[in-house]
Amino acid sequence: MDKRKFIKKLEEELNFYRVTDVDNTIAYYDELIDDRLEAGESETNIFTSLETPNQIAMRLALIERPGGQKKRSPALTALIVVLLILGSPLWGSLALTAAILIATGYLLIWLVPALAGIFFASFVLGGAVSLILSPVVMINQGFVIGLMQFGMGFVMIGVGLLCGVMTRFTAKYLIAYSVNLTRWIGRLLRRKIGSAA
Repeated sequence: MDKRKFIKKLEEELNFYRVTDVDNTIAYYDELIDDRLEAGESETNIFTSLETPNQIAMRLALIERPGGQKKRSPALTALIVVLLILGSPLWGSLALTAAILIATGYLLIWLVPALAGIFFASFVLGGAVSLILSPVVMINQGFVIGLMQFGMGFVMIGVGLLCGVMTRFTAKYLIAYSVNLTRWIGRLLRRKIGSAA
């Protein structure tokens, strides 16, 4: 790696991690490399002894906060931890309630295709058994009753197939809906957690 590539990569990484003082950081490393080159050090030695641009940017990003604020003091961090522990009966129960409500919502959403799938399986299976056993019924109970059972078997299979189509149709749209809902909940939680931090 040469100086030009190092500086370019450093600028990209600093911008990626949203470090606030990009220009001064680049100027510092530019001058540092020039000074070491003038002192007779080889580029290989310089770049193996320095952190990578990614490491530099990550380190600086950890020091800064998005609004340019410095890291919290240890005393403030300890106070926040103590308050979180003391407030856990309140926020813990609220978080558990929210999780249960979200899980219940997903359960209710997926109840329609689950029931349609159950109806599909039971009607198709019941219809098939009815069709298979209708000759036995014709012999034992009479032709009319056996014919009626044969017809009911076809009706049951037809209703089962309609339920299968409904299962497929609702599941297809509910998968997309569930994915979008999950992403929305994730974005909402990240915003809330980000604003709390």
